[in-house]
Amino acid sequence: MIFKLLFLLIFISVNSYAVIKQDLSNNQYTQKTNEITPKELLSPLSGDKLLGNHKAPILMIEYASLTCYHCSLFHREVFPEIKKKYIDTGKMLYIFRHFPLDYRGLKAAMLSYCYEKQEDYFNFNKAVFSSIDSWNYSNLGDLTVLQKVAALSNLKQDTFNRCINDEKVMDKIINDKSLAINKLGIMATPIFFIRPNNDKSHIEPDKIRYEGYKTLGYFANVIDKLYEKAIVK
Repeated sequence: MIFKLLFLLIFISVNSYAVIKQDLSNNQYTQKTNEITPKELLSPLSGDKLLGNHKAPILMIEYASLTCYHCSLFHREVFPEIKKKYIDTGKMLYIFRHFPLDYRGLKAAMLSYCYEKQEDYFNFNKAVFSSIDSWNYSNLGDLTVLQKVAALSNLKQDTFNRCINDEKVMDKIINDKSLAINKLGIMATPIFFIRPNNDKSHIEPDKIRYEGYKTLGYFANVIDKLYEKAIVK
């Protein structure tokens, strides 16, 4: 419980990135984070939300917060083109993982799991990212934006209430975040890991890690080079 309270209450902003200080001494979460390696974490995991061909030559894993401005900017300006050019064409498999930076980011992440179908899940994320300018920043507990997005997707109020108060889902999200912090050193969003999908022998997190908002041209340069090498093999 102390871990959860710290997660929800301690929030600072550094260099345009939002960072949450963590108390990772809680034995429950420390034990779980010891059960998985960075190499495994940079591969598809059970329960991951994916877009694209599972056997695509390239894999991109994004860690993002639904209340992160730079994440929103990426998903509004860059991701649609990446999806069209690489995911829809079968060149790249994409995985989205939540790394909530504040209370509302956590609640948004919890609500996303209410959408069981992959398409609905990603549409919800897209709608929240598109609504980032509508948040009431004078009241960090205001969930009006999430309520409006849920209503537009025909999610009933009782289902909304159940989903944003589901402690099992909250535990999963918090544990996933502690894994990302402990194993991959993530402390801000967005973070991207891009690597060949068919080569798991040499996965070094720092060499395949890309931090912050990047343009389509930047990502295209990285992905195209990896794709050329992957198809030669």
